[in-house]
Amino acid sequence: MKRRILSALTVATVALAGSAVAPTAASASDAWGIVCNLTQNTWLRAAPHAQVLRTLTAGRGFRWHGQVWAEDDDVWIYGHGAEDPAIDGWVPGGNTTC
Repeated sequence: MKRRILSALTVATVALAGSAVAPTAASASDAWGIVCNLTQNTWLRAAPHAQVLRTLTAGRGFRWHGQVWAEDDDVWIYGHGAEDPAIDGWVPGGNTTC
């Protein structure tokens, strides 16, 4: 009986300690931009159709800095993803909600 009570108290203590941790606020670049969402996993590129800097995850935010590169129906926008606000680059405009 003592073991069950001790076990129950241990579980309760761990649960309370875990819930007492304060959540940290998300941080983002202070650069101007419109916040959009990514509709699919997307490569952040150094320039349109250029080398990949990193992969951005669908459903995460993308801060568009207002720059656009367009040629016919090929539209790219410049900014950074929520995964790493320090890396700016280009993503296809069709992969965002901007």
